[in-house]
Amino acid sequence: LRLLFGSTTGSSEKWARHTEAELQKHLQLAGAQAEVHIENLETFDFDSILEKGVGQCADIVVVMLSTHSEGLPPPSCSHFCTLLDDHVHDFRVGKTALSHLNFAVLGFGSSDYEEAGHFCTAAMQVDAGFAALSARRLLPVGRVSDTRDADSQVTPWLERLSELVMRLSQGLEVEHDPTGNAEDLGLGDGDYSDGESASTSVGSDASQDRGADPADLEDLHEDGCATGGASKGKKEVREMVTKQHREQLTKEGYKIIGTHSAVKLCRWTKHQLRGRGGCYKHTFYGITSYECMEATPSLACANKCTFCWRHHKNPTGTEWKWKMDDPLEIVAEGVELHRKMIRECKGIPGVKPDRLEAAMTIKHCALSLVGEPIMYPRINELVDELHRRKISTFLVTNAQFPEAIENLRPITQLYVSVDAGTKESLKAVDRPIFTDFWDRYLSSLKALEQKQQRTVYRLTLVKDQNMSDIPGYAKLVALGKPDFIEIKSVTFCGESKASTLTMGNVPWHEEVKVFGEKMLSYENLDSEYELACEHQHSCIILLANKRFKIDGKWHTWIDYDKFHGLVEKGERAGLGFAAMDYSAPTPDWALYGSQEKGFDPQEKRVFHNRTKRRAKEGKLSEEQLRMYPSNPADS
Repeated sequence: LRLLFGSTTGSSEKWARHTEAELQKHLQLAGAQAEVHIENLETFDFDSILEKGVGQCADIVVVMLSTHSEGLPPPSCSHFCTLLDDHVHDFRVGKTALSHLNFAVLGFGSSDYEEAGHFCTAAMQVDAGFAALSARRLLPVGRVSDTRDADSQVTPWLERLSELVMRLSQGLEVEHDPTGNAEDLGLGDGDYSDGESASTSVGSDASQDRGADPADLEDLHEDGCATGGASKGKKEVREMVTKQHREQLTKEGYKIIGTHSAVKLCRWTKHQLRGRGGCYKHTFYGITSYECMEATPSLACANKCTFCWRHHKNPTGTEWKWKMDDPLEIVAEGVELHRKMIRECKGIPGVKPDRLEAAMTIKHCALSLVGEPIMYPRINELVDELHRRKISTFLVTNAQFPEAIENLRPITQLYVSVDAGTKESLKAVDRPIFTDFWDRYLSSLKALEQKQQRTVYRLTLVKDQNMSDIPGYAKLVALGKPDFIEIKSVTFCGESKASTLTMGNVPWHEEVKVFGEKMLSYENLDSEYELACEHQHSCIILLANKRFKIDGKWHTWIDYDKFHGLVEKGERAGLGFAAMDYSAPTPDWALYGSQEKGFDPQEKRVFHNRTKRRAKEGKLSEEQLRMYPSNPADS
C-alpha cells in the first residue's frame, strides 16, 4: 500500500502519517502480510504506479491531497496531477493502464468554496484520473472541510478504508465503488473534468456503498457527517470555532470569546505602555494605543487573502450559519479579557505605571483583529454597546458585504479594504469565496459614499502582486469618495505553509510614498486629496480630502469626547452628524514630510539590538538607513 500526500499547510501530511500508523497497527494485529509506504507527492516517482506488483499482491494507492487557491493542487505536487492528466488524454496510454490498482482519494479544503467549484477540486480530479485509467475505486472521494473538526470527518472514512485494506490483505474480494468505471464517469473519450468524479462528503461512513438505510444517512446528516440529501429534521446550529481553530488561535495569543469572537493584545499597546511609540492610528487620528482594544465579533471571513497575517487559521464563510452570541456579553467578556492581558504587562521591563493604570480604561476599539466583523448579524448592537461605554470604534470590512455596510449604524471610522484595482488582481490577492466578488466589491465602495461619518479606503501594497495598476485604484476612489485613503506596506509575519510571501514582497516606506504620490496624479485626485500624514515606523501614509485642511491646518485627528456626545444627541433626537463635526487639529510631528516622520516626539524610538549592531558594522545599505528617522548606530 502506497500512501501519498500533497500538502499546503500540513493537514494532508498530518493525516497521511496518522493513517499510516493506524493501518500498520491493524495489519500487525491481524498478522497480515502487507507493506505500507508513505511518500510525499513532491518527490514521488509517477511511473512507479504504472508498474504492477510482483505475484498475487493487491496494489493499493491512497492519495491525500490538500487544496491550493482556485481549487488547484499544492504547487509542490502539481507535476503529479499534470502527469496523471497527461496520461488520461494521451492516446498512446491504454485506458487500462492502472487496472492493477485499487485506490482511494481524500481531499482537504473548505466547503465555503463549493459554490465556486473549488472544494477539493484537485482531489476530485485525481480521483477521476485514476478511474479514467481503470483503477478500481475502493471508496468515493472523501472531502474534508476546514469549517468543521477534521477528526469527525476523517475517522469514518479511515475506518472503512481499514476494513477494505484488511480484506485485500487477506486475499478476500471487496466490492468496489460502482462509479469507478471510466466509461460510467463519461471519461472514456477524454472528457476529463472536475465535476465528473463520484464523491461524497467525508463522514458518510461509505454507507451508500453498503446499502444503508436512508434514514441512517439522514441521521448522519444531522450530525454534520453526511451531505447527501436534505435532512427532514431541524439541523442543529453548530459553533463557528472548531476545536482545531480554537487551539491554533489560542496558541497565537488570541483570547476566544464565546463561540465566534476574540481579542488580542496589540504589540503597539505594549510598545506605548513602555513609552516606545504608538501605532499609526495614534499618528493619524490621535488615539492612545495603550487605551485601545483589538477585537472581532466574527472570526470568520469571506476571503483567504495571500497577505493574511493570521495565516488562515480562522474559519471562512459567505453567510452567518453558526450559533450566535449576545453582543453585550461579547463586549463585557472582551473588555475583561483585555484588562486581564493589560494586568499581565505589569512585569514587562520599562512599563510606565501611570500608563498601565490608564490602560485599564479602554477608550478605543479596533474591530479589525481577524475575520470579517461586519459579518456578525448583531454588529449594530455591539457597536452601540461600545459607544455606551465611551469606546470609539474603528471597523474594517473586506468589501464583500455591501448590504451590511448600508445597514451599519454610525461608528467613529469605517474602513473598507481596497486590495486591488482590477477584478483579476483582486481575485489573485484576496482569493474571495463569493463568485460575484467583484460586484460585491464595487457595491461596498458605493455604499461607503452614503455614510456621513468618517470613511477610509485602506490599500495594502504587496510588491509584485497588486502595485502595478495605480490608475485602477484611482478610478475606484470616485465610487466611495472616502474621507481618507491609507496606503500601507504589507506586514510580513514570517514564513507559513499557508502563504508564499517573503520579505521581497514588502515595499519600503519610500516605495509606499512614491505609490501615493503617483496615485494623486491620476483621475484628477490631486484636486480633492493631498498627502497629509505618514508613519514611517509602520510604512504607511495618509491621503486626506482637502476639506479636512481648515485654514491651512490639517484636522485628521478626532475629538472623541465630541463624537460620543454627538452619538448620544443623535440617539435622543434622531439627528445625524457628519465627519467634520468631530474632527480635531493634527500635530505637526504627524504631518507628511515632517522631521519626525510620524513618530511622536514624546516617545522614545528603540531599535532592535541586531539592527544597531548591523548599523555600527556598516552592514545597512543607504536605502535601509533611509527607512529610519535616525541612524540606529547613534541610538
